[in-house]
Amino acid sequence: MKVKAVKRETGKKAAKQVRSENKIPSILYGGGAEPVPLEVDYSDFYHYYKESLGHQSFIFLQIGKKEYRCIVRDMQIDPVTREIVHLDFQEVTAGQKLDVEVPVLTLGDALGVKEGGMLETGIRDLQIRCQPKDIPNVIEIDVSELQIGDSVHIEDIQDKYPDVEFLQPSNTTLISVLIPKAEVEEPEEEEELLEGEEAAEGAEETGEEDSEKKSE
Repeated sequence: MKVKAVKRETGKKAAKQVRSENKIPSILYGGGAEPVPLEVDYSDFYHYYKESLGHQSFIFLQIGKKEYRCIVRDMQIDPVTREIVHLDFQEVTAGQKLDVEVPVLTLGDALGVKEGGMLETGIRDLQIRCQPKDIPNVIEIDVSELQIGDSVHIEDIQDKYPDVEFLQPSNTTLISVLIPKAEVEEPEEEEELLEGEEAAEGAEETGEEDSEKKSE
């Protein structure tokens, strides 16, 4: 998708002015040149963002007569209004490997969940390094066959993405099917009840012994 961008002045005052005009202050990195401060139309970029469903995909910045193939390296969102307040673009050139963040997407319904287990996501986004053409929109994990107690780690999905280097440790847990909490807590509760019963029985025996001594 193509989005028009215009060079802008730097500074907080200039950025505030840009936002008041329904535009987003931005910076373009890459190409071996100094970072270029830009502004992009809010509605134009938001349309791209909705089209990409928030996933990592290319955006073409039109600056004057020149076009730059980029990815969004960073996006700042206002915690109160939830509006986009700043963007960092990274220019992409052929043969250049990029470090990007890609979301994890689970596919299917785990067998363990159908049996009462809980599906837990250990990490929602993965740091990867690869050529621009190999950047996946999402990292897909099929959980259909997972039983209670099963887990999926980065090392389990590496063969599916041979052109991608995962930057987190290979033993990082991505998905787990856990035992229901109620089942885990029951033995503890039973233990407490047994301990309470034993204590009560002990107290009764002590009371009986005391009574016998007094009657003597």
